Amino acid sequence: MDYNNIEVVEEDGTCIIYFKREKHMNTVTEEMVDEIIHAMNNVSNNCRSVIIGGRGNFSAGADVSQFQDIDTAGAYNFHLKLNELALFFRNYRKPVISFLNGYVLGGGLELSLSTDIRICSENAILGQPEINLGINAGAGGNVILPSVVGRNRALYMILTGEKLSAAQAYDFGLVDLLSDNPEMEAKRIAALINGMPVDTVTIAKRTVNNSTDNNLNMKLDYEAALFGILQSGNNTKERINKFMNKKKKK
Repeated sequence: MDYNNIEVVEEDGTCIIYFKREKHMNTVTEEMVDEIIHAMNNVSNNCRSVIIGGRGNFSAGADVSQFQDIDTAGAYNFHLKLNELALFFRNYRKPVISFLNGYVLGGGLELSLSTDIRICSENAILGQPEINLGINAGAGGNVILPSVVGRNRALYMILTGEKLSAAQAYDFGLVDLLSDNPEMEAKRIAALINGMPVDTVTIAKRTVNNSTDNNLNMKLDYEAALFGILQSGNNTKERINKFMNKKKKK
């Protein structure tokens, strides 16, 4: 099947999903989320792992143009869609490996946090810059990020909006490995996993998730609701319009 926002390749027992909204730095839309889920639900039985990423950028976050005229309910529903993908990655039977190139920001970073192994380019730039638009992270940044890097480092990232280098991200524990060719490293690790007993891999992933994901659905829903509330504020609307006008002038 052909997709508008992704490219799917099956190679050596691994399904590779490339994001292909590079003109928009692979920013995430609802259609893109639906396509990723559809593709992962329809991988062949021969595929024992999934790799996701972008050739130029992983993702610079949610497509902000969607937020210009959106109301509270619409903002909440959009982030429920991002939550759906984050939870889908976590609950997926097969291991999901992400390779992180270029910009890995906002919702893009948050989605990567729900993959099982993150391999980062040494030149990548990572961060949670949503506060600059007057909004909060809405796909796990306030919920999953603290469990990955700790409360204080999560608050530093969220409250300042500062971007991290790959080396800083590795030091924070935000990514698992650094590589000058993260896609090839992802394929190498996928090949290792593909050679392991299928049932053992599935059970190991499920066991780890069950020990760490307590009440995650409820927490993500709360986060998305708060995103919707912030979205309705005048200050947020002004910041988003200013951001979009700046983009149009480039």
